Amino acid sequence: MRTFSDVKGLPIYEQTTGKAVGTIADIWFTSHGTVKGFVAERRGLFGRRRYLPLSAVQSLQNDRVIIRDAGSFQPFPSLDGGHSLFGERGIAGSLVVAADGTTIGLLDDVYFDGQLGKIDGYEISEGFFSDLTEGKKRMEAAPFTAKEGVVTVETMR
Repeated sequence: MRTFSDVKGLPIYEQTTGKAVGTIADIWFTSHGTVKGFVAERRGLFGRRRYLPLSAVQSLQNDRVIIRDAGSFQPFPSLDGGHSLFGERGIAGSLVVAADGTTIGLLDDVYFDGQLGKIDGYEISEGFFSDLTEGKKRMEAAPFTAKEGVVTVETMR
């Protein structure tokens, strides 16, 4: 299991040609913990961000991502369909609170399983000094709602 930070910036290669066609920029997932895909920075003259469905990923390795071909990139799905960590619907840095209003910390990253396509947990920061002395905390994944910089976790495990 890895955090998204381990994957961010990895080069994306076509399986058919072996050519580098982009880099991983963000992750796209639902509030129920299903990883739908990635946001990729495309290479080329008109490089732009495109959506890469998880189903198009042939292999997610430590140093690269292999996809079938560059035709796997798609326009973004409806923004209502998910969240990212850093983009337009980004929730990194959001305050995480329990359903009862208890403050948990700030969402820093997500742990995910690329093979199963699910978020396994959240990396929570309790502040710079706490992170230095105690380290960041891991919280089990749970359904959430995100609104105006606050992520409310529906259930605690």
